[in-house]
Amino acid sequence: MKLSKSLTLLLGTAAMVGLYGCGSSNRESAIDQQSASFQASAGCISCHATNKTSPVTGALIVEEWKKSAHNTRSGAACTDCHTNSGHPDGGTIVKAVQDTQCATCHTVASLAYPHFANYTTSLAAQYVSQTDAAGVQCRQCHNPHDTTSLIQYNRDWAESGHGSVEYVAGNASASSVNSHYPWTTASRDACAKCHTTSGYKHVIAGGTAPFLSNNKKNEAIMCSACHSDYSWARRTPGAQTLEYTYAAAAITLDDAGDSNLCLVCHSGRGNMQSARPTRNGSTFHHAVAGAVLFSAKTHVGYEFAGQNYVYAGFKHDTIGMTDGSGPCVSCHMKSTKGHTFGVVTKDSNGAITAINTIATCNACHAGTYALTPAKLEEESAGYQQAGNLLKAKLTAKGIVIPSSGTTAYIAGLAANDYGAWQNSFLTSDEPGGYAHNRKYVKRLIFDSLDWLDNGTFDGTITLSPADVAAYPEAAAWFRADATTGVAARP
Repeated sequence: MKLSKSLTLLLGTAAMVGLYGCGSSNRESAIDQQSASFQASAGCISCHATNKTSPVTGALIVEEWKKSAHNTRSGAACTDCHTNSGHPDGGTIVKAVQDTQCATCHTVASLAYPHFANYTTSLAAQYVSQTDAAGVQCRQCHNPHDTTSLIQYNRDWAESGHGSVEYVAGNASASSVNSHYPWTTASRDACAKCHTTSGYKHVIAGGTAPFLSNNKKNEAIMCSACHSDYSWARRTPGAQTLEYTYAAAAITLDDAGDSNLCLVCHSGRGNMQSARPTRNGSTFHHAVAGAVLFSAKTHVGYEFAGQNYVYAGFKHDTIGMTDGSGPCVSCHMKSTKGHTFGVVTKDSNGAITAINTIATCNACHAGTYALTPAKLEEESAGYQQAGNLLKAKLTAKGIVIPSSGTTAYIAGLAANDYGAWQNSFLTSDEPGGYAHNRKYVKRLIFDSLDWLDNGTFDGTITLSPADVAAYPEAAAWFRADATTGVAARP
């Protein structure tokens, strides 16, 4: 994240250097409508102030340009982009400017590597997709006439996991998910659906494998994944039918409006009925918030036979379903920095210090049930420690996945042992489970512990004094008795 923030500052600074170094020849210091760029554009504006509208946004082009640093910071006059050969005196002018023109000022050097500096060599993701034609690469994330008014959205996005291009050579775990593996290779084509913008757009348009054809470079999950053009209209993939089934029937989630865009990739790749994995990992894969949220349909965790996992009081899957936002957008984007997708703010130790979208929470959580950063941190800590406790109990029972013979070992696990092992991935693959669907993940982990302690589901677990000392937050999360260590099923 540090690199993302530093990179954003570098890009902003570099862009301004590029802007000051290119444009009209008159470089006075004015930053209002009488800037050097405005003066150089006066002839164009005299005719086109009110008769040229953007074919994308529908706004007057001159009014858009006036707001941009191309005008206010004397970055570029009309004719710096729309090159002029004698117009209007019988000559011509370039109307449909290609984005390659942007490189006149915004060079590879000034914008640094993430934009378009390196198509082939490094795993580091970049902001521009090779799948997009060169003439329209910049406008995937920028309005060419007003590049400035919404720049904070770009900066916020660059701080998010979607926009991160952090890369540490030889260290996948220290690199961002966008730079983690060579997502564009043929062997990872299935991954391209969610790990590249190109693959994502291909899938939501109804395309099937292969997801990538000519892309040689890792990509960030760019603006154009969710937005159709620089009017910022959202794409509409519709209600999502998942790539796994339950009881041999297709799983189609409720239509979640704008949140359908999120559910394409955050609904997992498998559930309790999917084929057992051949590696030390979960069937559901990573970042499965949507699958946990809609667990009544997905059954994404390992639900033990005879146990109930539907909680009548659960309402998070209904948030935003009547206004077109859906739960993902309502909780992750209804803040002043919505394009960071961050629900909470954390301190340097990772503790929650603020709830960014508290207004959404307050619609239901009031009075005794009002949410505070402290309460949410308590839930988070309890959930994470409960996951660690489950992993420890699996190890104590000898359920440890070997580095060789992995597939055979996993295939040979007894059903409930396998289920407990699968549920041990919840806290790492769905770290927000305590907020998305608290009762569901709590019951999954509790039942896993209940099975491991005596091979039966008797509705209680007993935490030893050593357990309570090592996992105090988990003990509190399960409401274990302070004297006996006994906790009842939530």
